[in-house]
This record gives sequence, C-alpha cells and structure tokens, in this order.
Amino acid sequence: MPARGELGLLRKQLIVMRRYMAPQRDVYARLASEKLAWMDDTERRRMQEIADRLGRGLDDLDAGVARTAILADEVASAMAESMNRRTYTMSLMAMIFLPATFLTGLFGVNLGGIPGGEWRYGFSIFCLLLVALAVGVAGYLRKRRWL
Repeated sequence: MPARGELGLLRKQLIVMRRYMAPQRDVYARLASEKLAWMDDTERRRMQEIADRLGRGLDDLDAGVARTAILADEVASAMAESMNRRTYTMSLMAMIFLPATFLTGLFGVNLGGIPGGEWRYGFSIFCLLLVALAVGVAGYLRKRRWL
C-alpha cells in the first residue's frame, strides 16, 4: 500500500498536468472548428484529432485524480482501523489489570492491621488471588466476546 505522502504528491502532479493540458485541448478544438485561410481540411482534421486525444488524456487524468483520492481514503481508513484495534487491545489489558492494581495499591500502604500481613503465606496467597482475579476478568471478557 503506498504511503499517504506519495499519493498526495501523485495527485498534485496529475492536477498540474491537467492544468497544462486543458488549455491546449481548447486551442486545438478551436483551431479545428474555425475556417482559416492558411489551414486546409486535412490540417483541421489533424487539429480535431489532437484535441480529441488531449480530451481522452484529460479524462484519464481526472480518473487518476479520483483514484488517488479513493486510495488516500482507503489508506486513512486502514490506519484508523489499526489504531482502533490497538486502542481496544490496550483498553482490554487495562481492564484485566485494573482490579489487581487497585488491590496491590490498597495492600501496599504501610499501615498495620492489613489482613494476612503477619501470616507466613499471606504474600503468596495474595499473589495467587491477584492471578486468579486477572484470569477471572479475562474469562469474563472472553465470555462477553470482548477478548
């Protein structure tokens, strides 16, 4: 997929080319339509042919400008979708670890009387409870089809 900057540059170049070709087509079409003494019918047909060819080229340039705009929109859409997926993933990770973060913050204060603070296996049980809590939240998110 081309970069957005490349598409913008290509679109600008197409627009500039169109700006130069449109007046030339008009001049050749006018030369073909007017009867000038110094130009015979063969030359007028040649002028009309050139004007027609320039018109087809202008149509191709217009189509190219439209295609670059569509491609730029597609690139922007793909980038936005990718960003949304990343944001969604990060939000889910935050949801999984938020309860554990709250509990570690609560039990991490240096105050006496914390339940299990004096017990030998208190920290190990607390860590297991945090893991179980994270697994439980992840299971809940999976059940809701968010994960």
